[in-house]
Amino acid sequence: MLEQLRQRLSERTGFNSYGEIQQWLQQEYDVQAAYATVHGIVRYKLQSKLKVPRPASIEADPQLQDTFKKTA
Repeated sequence: MLEQLRQRLSERTGFNSYGEIQQWLQQEYDVQAAYATVHGIVRYKLQSKLKVPRPASIEADPQLQDTFKKTA
């Protein structure tokens, strides 16, 4: 079970939240794990992080960002 969880975490899409991992464990293995347990296993035992990008500001100007990336 841990090996399949590790594989799923390494995929590009991964999981968006620890709650999503809880639901996946419930559906796939009929295992109910507490949030803290899931977090501890994923973060410390598997040494993995969730694949969640930082939120982008709606006020950000894409052209200014591209210019900055080119000149930085």
